[in-house]
Amino acid sequence: MLNFSFNRFLSSTSIIMLAGVSGCTGLASSNQKPVELVQGPPITDIFTPFDMALTCLSGKLRRDVSFSVGAILDQTGKDVVTNGGSGKMVTQGAGDMVQSALFQSGVNVLNRRDPRIIESEAKWGIRDPRQIQASNYYVTGSINSLDFIPGGGLDMQIAGVGPNYSQTRIMVGLDLSLTDTRSSKVVANVSLQKQIAAQDYGLSAGRFAGRTLLNVQIGKGEREATNFALRQMLNLATFELLSQVVPPPVFEGCRQQIPAEFGRLNLTRSSVALHQYKKNQQDNGVESSLAAQEAVLDETPSSNEKNKSTNTPSKDTKAPKNKESEVIQNPEADPEMSKQELIKYISQKQVSSADQVAEETESAEKNIQEQQQEQTSSLWEANPEVTEHYWSSTQRD
Repeated sequence: MLNFSFNRFLSSTSIIMLAGVSGCTGLASSNQKPVELVQGPPITDIFTPFDMALTCLSGKLRRDVSFSVGAILDQTGKDVVTNGGSGKMVTQGAGDMVQSALFQSGVNVLNRRDPRIIESEAKWGIRDPRQIQASNYYVTGSINSLDFIPGGGLDMQIAGVGPNYSQTRIMVGLDLSLTDTRSSKVVANVSLQKQIAAQDYGLSAGRFAGRTLLNVQIGKGEREATNFALRQMLNLATFELLSQVVPPPVFEGCRQQIPAEFGRLNLTRSSVALHQYKKNQQDNGVESSLAAQEAVLDETPSSNEKNKSTNTPSKDTKAPKNKESEVIQNPEADPEMSKQELIKYISQKQVSSADQVAEETESAEKNIQEQQQEQTSSLWEANPEVTEHYWSSTQRD
């Protein structure tokens, strides 16, 4: 009789709890009334730890060089099947993320993500295709690896009570390239990878109350957002591509704004260039300090000079004795010019100086024209070894 009453109490309590939970989840009292929608956290803008570094590059890169983003595909081949259907495990909008990162860095970005509008207007004759600006460089790449790393766990119970813990990892990799549009030459490339961590831990307890089993489980799961982690990787990869085509002094200060706990670049092309730049600075500092020390030692008077008597005049301090012939008359001096010869000499000198000024002006204009021609040709004939000479806005003039 006691067990029957206890079971009826549990059944009644379960029904009441089920009804309360159903009411909280938006269960409508009638099909004629709409359910109340649940309001979650507020909408916010997307911020990654690498946005400050990208914003730091704004104004340091040339605005007359145009960028566009091509196809950045999902090449992992991994699909996921859920109760709502099936789909890809990683984002299909990586190209739009890279375009946002380029725009944030302050470069001139051309939209090539969806050319159907431009093509349609050109076919309809309402748009001249020749007015469309051509891109100088474009970014392409792929998300090409998604590996599941075997994890581990722990589940221990004593008398039906104990904790449990499990951990899994997913490793994602991508490659991006920056290509010269005219020559199709790759001027920058970066490969990145990241491990996405997930862990679950909880506590379970089970007891019998007579013939009734009471089982309580409490747990919590933590996992990095896969697509948000990919956005961080793409932002860092964009910063690396831009860093590879500018001198180290341009991006050195911006690179320091990347938190080490979120991203580290040790073997990339910009990392090697920055390391070599710092090493050269240290070597130049040591050489300058040694030269300064040697100059101080050379200026220090010797011990023999210090021991000389101050009463004895030195040869250097004696006034030079002029020869009588030089004081009176110099037989080798040029004869005095007549007035006409002097006027002729001065006029010839003025003419020659004017010709010299004209020649210097003409050579300066010629050098400016040659520099402009070299700058125009270097824009299209990019060389990875010398790209830093024209990418930085500080080197433009």
